[in-house]
Amino acid sequence: MIDRSLDRVLSICTHFAFFFIDIYMHIRIAIRESIISKPLINKTKFKEDFIMLDEAKHPFLELGDVDAPPNKTLIMIGGIPTNPMESMTWLADCLNQIDSSLRIIIFNMPFYNQYFSIEYSDQFAKSNGESLRTHRPINHSKRKIDPKFSHKNQSKVINSLMDKLNLQQAHLVGHDRGAVILENMCINNPEKVISYSRGSQVWDYVDPEWSKLTPEILVGPPHKLMSIYFQLRLLLFSVLIINKPIQLLSENFINKAKAAQKGTHLYDRYTHLKFKSQISYKKYYYKFQQSLMQGGMYDEVDNRKHLKQTNIPIMQFQGEDEFKLAPNGCRISDQPYFGKYNLFRNEIEDIYPDATHQYEVPIKNEFIISKESYKEIKVKDDATFSKFYLIPDSAHFNVIENPESCAAAVYNFINLANNNLKGENNVT
Repeated sequence: MIDRSLDRVLSICTHFAFFFIDIYMHIRIAIRESIISKPLINKTKFKEDFIMLDEAKHPFLELGDVDAPPNKTLIMIGGIPTNPMESMTWLADCLNQIDSSLRIIIFNMPFYNQYFSIEYSDQFAKSNGESLRTHRPINHSKRKIDPKFSHKNQSKVINSLMDKLNLQQAHLVGHDRGAVILENMCINNPEKVISYSRGSQVWDYVDPEWSKLTPEILVGPPHKLMSIYFQLRLLLFSVLIINKPIQLLSENFINKAKAAQKGTHLYDRYTHLKFKSQISYKKYYYKFQQSLMQGGMYDEVDNRKHLKQTNIPIMQFQGEDEFKLAPNGCRISDQPYFGKYNLFRNEIEDIYPDATHQYEVPIKNEFIISKESYKEIKVKDDATFSKFYLIPDSAHFNVIENPESCAAAVYNFINLANNNLKGENNVT
């Protein structure tokens, strides 16, 4: 009872404090995007449109050649806390600059836009929450859910939207929560997927004991903590503004972005990550909460066994700066690809064996192949992944921190997959 009361007091204090923080964030965004300069990405010739499905609007952005064949068509979905569609625009723009004959379609996370409301069913939540302060479980089992916000159902909507656009096949590119939606698309409709590129999303291994390290060390997204509104607010503010207990952005990106000139993509991307991240998700938080209560990280990890049973070429791209140590001594980001907390141990060779942060032990350079603007880690012989790429000067938000290198990695992979269509079943 005392713990619940203290959490309630913390919730009230958080709401009060963030009333003023939100005002500040809105002012900073207005100054950077209205008074000082206009976002450069707005000059990109995106087609803004929507698809009617079951008498409801599903918006999308489109760039490139509308007559492109399936092997040059990309479906992209971003994640949160930033705007899922806006977060992928820089990657789309970079891909378009590489090859203007591509057709690139950016979908929102289905039902997260303003045209949809939460409609509670007679079903109840499957996943519980957790107190940030005490780590005690918070029971969601009596809370009703809206099934349309499950990632599995959202993937079915993406399939229907592809049908509406007469897309028989395409390459899929997902980041964060968008990757979870698209992997379910891969599972349910593998015949429509030429390749699947997934960024900043855990895979098939998470040790439940690691959750006890939170918040000092975050390994994987703390879904249970994020299912409580005021806790998510505190976490996002802490890791993106205060840079504690972890730093979510690459130190290299931060240093470059702070010095960015007004009217540049880098300047705008910093605005997006540093300031918009604090307020943009508020428009759809309770929809996101619905998604979290209908699954959770461990359910998603278990579900990936079905993805492994497909023959779809899969590429993972991660920020190279994951689990570096920031100047304040905190680890950067939450998805290590090496060492003691390696989330991808079943897929790739360990380049920092048994390490808890980068450079704690000598790097295994024999497992790394340097490309022009990104790096490749050698996958194991029995790996599901066809490729595993590291994006420099980036961490969790690699598609925003370094969209140029992400674009190069994605473009290379889809070409490998296209070549594979001519003969073999696996990308080499």
